[in-house]
Amino acid sequence: MQQFIRFCLVGVFATAADAGFFYLFRQWLPYQVSMIISYTISLCLNTVFTLLWTFDTCISIRNIVCVVGAHLFNLFIVRFGLMALFVNVFGLNDRLAFIPTLGISILTNYFIIKAVINKTKRDNHGRKETGFHSCAVLQ
Repeated sequence: MQQFIRFCLVGVFATAADAGFFYLFRQWLPYQVSMIISYTISLCLNTVFTLLWTFDTCISIRNIVCVVGAHLFNLFIVRFGLMALFVNVFGLNDRLAFIPTLGISILTNYFIIKAVINKTKRDNHGRKETGFHSCAVLQ
């Protein structure tokens, strides 16, 4: 349960960073560019904190690809799929459909990331993982 709470706290932090950077860059840049920059920064922060704090694992190319891949799967498959289901099949208003979609996608994203990180830990048990390790610096 503590791990899930950390996951949610990282998500809140990443969302706040996304909004903050969006409004900061929006002062000088078009909203489309601001959105891309802020989302990219937020995703990077989210990935680092998810790996180091939530799941207590090292940063490696493999772990980064797993976390970013899980986020993209969650966005394009889970969220878009649920929204299509709720809006097109059940006839819910999209603003209302977003609420259960968000809740379900938070849970699925947590379990997907947890599964891939745990698999990575099992695969690398007893041997050094290839890639960049920031854990050695932080320990």
